[in-house]
Amino acid sequence: MARLMLINASMFSAPVKACSECPLRSSGRCPFVMRKVEAGTTLWSQGDIPQQVAFVREGLLSMQASGVNGTEVISAVRGARAMVGFEGLRSQPARASVETLVETELCVGDARDVRAWAGLDPATSDNRSPIPIASPLLNLALEELDRAALDLDLRSGPAVSRLARFLLASANLIASGRQAPFSKQHVAHLLGIRPETLSRCFKALQVAGCIESGRTIRLVDQVKLKAVAEGLELKEAHATTAD
Repeated sequence: MARLMLINASMFSAPVKACSECPLRSSGRCPFVMRKVEAGTTLWSQGDIPQQVAFVREGLLSMQASGVNGTEVISAVRGARAMVGFEGLRSQPARASVETLVETELCVGDARDVRAWAGLDPATSDNRSPIPIASPLLNLALEELDRAALDLDLRSGPAVSRLARFLLASANLIASGRQAPFSKQHVAHLLGIRPETLSRCFKALQVAGCIESGRTIRLVDQVKLKAVAEGLELKEAHATTAD
C-alpha cells in the first residue's frame, strides 16, 4: 500500500540529539539509559503493567487500544520528546499497546527507579538529587494530555476535515523525497474512518487543489487546507481563499 509523504506542519517535535536538550534537566543524575529499538518492536501490550518508562529521543511509536468487544478505541502516534509508560509509575495496566513504527531511539528507565528518582516514592526517593525532578516529569505528563486531546481532535468532524488536520499537523515528520512511516490504512485508523472513505477524501482534496497525490502526498495550498481543517466545505474553503 502506498505511503504518505508529508511536508510542513507541527504535530511532532524535533529530535533530542544530546542530553543537554532533554526536558527532564537531570544534571547528570539520570536513571534512563539510551537504547535503539528496531521498527515493529512491541514495548508492552495493552493490559500489561509497564516495567519501564520510555522517553522518545528520535523516532515514532504507535499506540493501539481496543475495548472489551475488540473494537479499536485508541489509535495514536507519538514522536520525539514524548514519554510513555506513566502507568508503570503507579503499577497500573497500560491503556494501550505501544510499538515502534520506525527504528527509534529511546531513553528507558526502570519504572521503580524513575519513581524513586522523581521523589514520587518517599520511602526510596533519592534525596541527593540537586534539582526537583518531579516538576519536569509532571510537565511531560501534561504534554501527553495535550497529545491525547489532539488524538480526539483528529477523530472529530467531517472525514475530509480530519484528514486536512492530520496533513497539516504531521507534515514535518519527514524530509522532502522520503516516505512517511504511515500506510494509508494506518492513517484511516488514526482518523477513525474507513480506508475507502480516506481514499475519497484524498481525491476530494486533490481535485480542490489542496494537495498533489500519487506515490506520495504533497501539500499545495495550505491556506485552503486550513479552511477545510476548520470545518468549511471544500467549495466554501475555495470561495474564502479566493476573496
